[in-house]
Amino acid sequence: MHKPFAFLVSLLSIASFNPVSAQDLQLPKEPASVEVPAANPPAVDVIGMIAEHDEVNSALKLYSDIAFVSPQGSPQFLEASASGQYLRARLQSLNRAIARELGEPYRGDMRDRGQVSFRVSEELNDAFGFYGGTVAREERGVPIKEGYCKINYVKNNVPFLVQSDSFLKKGEVILTFDDGPGPLTEEVSAAMKAANAPSVFFVLGSKLGTAGKERVKKAAADGHEIAVHGYWHANEAGKPFTVFSTAEIVKQLGGVSASITGAAGRKPGFFRPPYGIITPEAVRALDSELGLVPVGWTIDTLDWSTKNPEELFNKTVALIAQRGKGIVLMHDIHDQSRIASKRLVKWLADNGYTVVSPERMTKAYRGE
Repeated sequence: MHKPFAFLVSLLSIASFNPVSAQDLQLPKEPASVEVPAANPPAVDVIGMIAEHDEVNSALKLYSDIAFVSPQGSPQFLEASASGQYLRARLQSLNRAIARELGEPYRGDMRDRGQVSFRVSEELNDAFGFYGGTVAREERGVPIKEGYCKINYVKNNVPFLVQSDSFLKKGEVILTFDDGPGPLTEEVSAAMKAANAPSVFFVLGSKLGTAGKERVKKAAADGHEIAVHGYWHANEAGKPFTVFSTAEIVKQLGGVSASITGAAGRKPGFFRPPYGIITPEAVRALDSELGLVPVGWTIDTLDWSTKNPEELFNKTVALIAQRGKGIVLMHDIHDQSRIASKRLVKWLADNGYTVVSPERMTKAYRGE
């Protein structure tokens, strides 16, 4: 037998027939506390985030293309616009996360764009419920105010606020900006004031911290209307108001309204549902309980779909020229929108258009 192995057997034999107590060995009755080092946080999957970024970017490209070739207000347009806004927010979140890890911005893989993966399609369906084959409602259009707005059930019965601008004359425009306040809001607000273009800023309650309230205060002082958009857009995961009950929507927007009142010094009079998705019941409740006038849009600039301010400006003026008037939707959180909006107000003035007071919408809705 090998000597070390024989020695080990000998020790085991002694232990078997001569047991030793813990007292004999003077062992503690309870184990001593041992400091366990903290576990390292799990490594961030940067490669996975980059792959997801490019997957979302590809889908965003496709929905941008669909939105631009579809008639505004059509089911195809509404689906593409809502999907595109959702995907743009997802892309911005991924951009920030990747930049934190790489230490520099990530611009993405620009090849093979314009496809929607099964995973992205499932995520969009979970957010909006566009697909699923639900039996269609008998009421495809629910009137809210004749000549002003209605709710259309499209794309698997998703309720969209459809705005009319019949109360505007040819050459009249109302300018609106969503999803602020943000670092660009003050510059946009000042530019609109300088151009004598009173606008509506639909703000998010989640952005009304100290800096946000100061931005809202300045925009109000510039003569603009500060209006309600939501607390999130419309919940924290980016899903629309249809995930909430009517009572929950009223409570959420009531809180945002109170925050705006405290910051701007006057109570807001308008609200715009994120993506334009909301039920008739919720619209009526927000009017009766909070006194808020619903506002959609008749010209969607799709400023989420491009980062090129020249492209955005050219498409926006083409849409306005084609319609001849309208309620224009932009976002004061995008740099391309900041640049294009400043050019837009000059173009409007040079081409005989008038930016009218948002109060025109209140009068149209109230029948005044």
